[in-house]
Amino acid sequence: MQYSFILVEPEVPENLGAAARALNTMGHADLRLVRPRCDRNAEKAQVLAHGSQHILNAAPIYEHLAEALHDIELACATTARHRYEKYHYISARELPQYLQAKGGSVQRLAIIFGGERSGLNRQDINCCDLITTIPQEIAYPSLNLAQAVMVYSYVLADVQAAVQIQDQRLNRQPMPVEEYAHLKQSTLQLMGRIGLAERYQQYVTHSLALLGYEDLYLLHNIRACIDRTLDRLEVKHSGPDHAES
Repeated sequence: MQYSFILVEPEVPENLGAAARALNTMGHADLRLVRPRCDRNAEKAQVLAHGSQHILNAAPIYEHLAEALHDIELACATTARHRYEKYHYISARELPQYLQAKGGSVQRLAIIFGGERSGLNRQDINCCDLITTIPQEIAYPSLNLAQAVMVYSYVLADVQAAVQIQDQRLNRQPMPVEEYAHLKQSTLQLMGRIGLAERYQQYVTHSLALLGYEDLYLLHNIRACIDRTLDRLEVKHSGPDHAES
């Protein structure tokens, strides 16, 4: 499913930039603007975008919400307040399950956000298929525009958000076979150098096979540091002063 995020009459440049950044961090790229009341090229908007300026700058601008929905199959209006008209409200946390239940019948979804002061007007809401809201402990103050965009971009991220739990450390590739063999041999030499009993040496070498690549690199650095320290100590104790004594 493809997601579009539409901001109707946004007034604060910082919210434009922060919204673009929220989409980018969660793997979304389709930002659309309807009757914006602030300049997306303003310095504050560009600064808050921080690495997501390409999303902000590429956002198409429309005069009417209906035009921004030209390729959208399901339009979801967001609101932080109860409306007098009878609407079917869906919680933001329930939205993924609601969409999943539709199977493949919906391919393009839009989440529409109103301006900072009063949200979406009745005419814009009438362009949408349903209303979704973010449950809050208290009615006021509500989330600001950029915060609301962040919530929806996160709950709709699915696979994009899951990547954040993967290993992001520096050594992403397995240790090459030749380096592993060298580490095993150099570790054996170090253990012999410090006089470690042979049975303990076997424990260590057997344990090497169980370590992940990050731990192997860590062990390699520790071993190299110990070797250098022992080298310095040996040079110090084999110097002229030591020989005379």
